[in-house]
Amino acid sequence: MMVNTTLAALTLVILATPPVPAQTAPTSLDGLLSQAVEQEKSRDYAGAERTYWQVLLRFPDDPEILKRLGIVCQEELKFKESIKVFQEILKRAPVYPGVNLLSGISYYALNRFDASAEAMRKELAANPRDRQARYYLALALHASEHNVEAIQQLESLLTDHPGDIPALYQLALFYKDGAQEASDQIAKSAPDSEWYLALRAQAFADNGRLDEAIRQYKAVLTKNPVLPGIHFELGQVYWKKKDADGALAELKLALQDDPNQPLANFYLADILTTRKDYQQAIPHLQITIAAYPKMTKAYFFLGKCYAGTGDLQQALRAFQQASELDPKYQEVHYQLYRLYARLNNKEESQRHLEIVKRLQQEDSNELRESIEKSSPQQTKPNTNE
Repeated sequence: MMVNTTLAALTLVILATPPVPAQTAPTSLDGLLSQAVEQEKSRDYAGAERTYWQVLLRFPDDPEILKRLGIVCQEELKFKESIKVFQEILKRAPVYPGVNLLSGISYYALNRFDASAEAMRKELAANPRDRQARYYLALALHASEHNVEAIQQLESLLTDHPGDIPALYQLALFYKDGAQEASDQIAKSAPDSEWYLALRAQAFADNGRLDEAIRQYKAVLTKNPVLPGIHFELGQVYWKKKDADGALAELKLALQDDPNQPLANFYLADILTTRKDYQQAIPHLQITIAAYPKMTKAYFFLGKCYAGTGDLQQALRAFQQASELDPKYQEVHYQLYRLYARLNNKEESQRHLEIVKRLQQEDSNELRESIEKSSPQQTKPNTNE
């Protein structure tokens, strides 16, 4: 029975605990509970633990007192003891609010990840939307190498709470671990395959080793000339390397396989805009914007292309959209300054010129402050010597 177990543990604690001076020890239940609360607030968890045990002498079956005692044990990092206390509650009330969650947290702290996940699932069976239980379930699943399920848990949590920064952080780590696990498995199972070569190429590209990435992607195409996505990846590396001819050739091949690939269209449009092939660039930018309607630079390029073809009203709309998305985009305001001048709107032209000057001044001030902060402090000479 819970009474006998609790009282047996209580007897041991009382025997090992120095007595509190009689003149300072409260005698009423309310006084004891108030004392425990104050001890918790002042982080005197050992004192709070003793006080809760005193309360349990009178009310050995009170689940709320036991719950508070378990929480205090957690604060003292006495996780095994906290689990024993929580289990006393769960024997009589298997879904007592919050207790499975607390028990799961203690199991997690002891690296008992399967037990932690089981406790979290019990908590969620009673309260499926409990945010903390969902978060800890994901942690326990990931720690017990159930990474796919852990990712699913966090993605579900973020669907309901998209601004949950800790969950976003953990999801980023889980994605990274998942990618590494998949890469390791491919390396183990098919080290000579085009898939493994493609992963190596991607790793080189991510680390800025663009020439090595190009060589690896070409090796992939030698093994499998029709492997999906490789022409795009290779074109993207050429684009990063500022090799316009190489990028143009690969991106055109990529668009033969997937005409609506948005970034392939964007990179191609960037090259065409730089070469002033405005009419050719416009449809590629329209495809990009359809996929990424908040991509500021795509609107900027589109405005330049329309301006270059003489379609000033379309250019105006594109630049205005870019300005709405990023009000501090200096190049956009400069283009609007020039465009309004072409439209004989001197007032708007001057307004955007003033914005350009203000933004340049702000950048100059920020740069100066950054330099001043990073510079070593000059020691002032002692004028009294």
